[in-house]
Amino acid sequence: KQVLNEDDDTLSDNEILAELENDPELEHLRETRLNQLKHEMDHVRKLRLCGHGEYLEIQKEEDIVKLVSSEKKGIVHFMHPQFARCKVLDKHLHRLARYYFETRFVSISVEKCPFLVQKFQLRVLPCILAIVNGGVVDRLVGFEELGNNDKFSTEMLEKRLGQTGVIQ
Repeated sequence: KQVLNEDDDTLSDNEILAELENDPELEHLRETRLNQLKHEMDHVRKLRLCGHGEYLEIQKEEDIVKLVSSEKKGIVHFMHPQFARCKVLDKHLHRLARYYFETRFVSISVEKCPFLVQKFQLRVLPCILAIVNGGVVDRLVGFEELGNNDKFSTEMLEKRLGQTGVIQ
């Protein structure tokens, strides 16, 4: 009875690696995935150039109007720089902006946008408008829906905004 030597029937790790490197199907998959990653990185780079990934204070009312009409998804925080609750909300929106790249996060002082204050009938601050495809899909006024407490978590705000589809 003949016993096969293990070395006769097995390929070395180097031989297996060489076969895998020369496999045309794997090469095609590798190229496809590299192209996909390249497109994703280009997309992220373009978004970053447009201010995505940051929470910015807009200085002009007309810039808010342009932003709302040009972005697929946006969160606009109407605030007053002297209001403590607006500062609390700013802190949470800064955190979320870094995570939700597809959504543009901005704030504007109500003192700088009287037309929009009138148009959206803003009476209580802070106020967030959730914008999707140029239209207001939701409004978050004050902290009522966040437990009416200044110590709400970023996760609580994230969950609330996620219900609108403005962040995903």
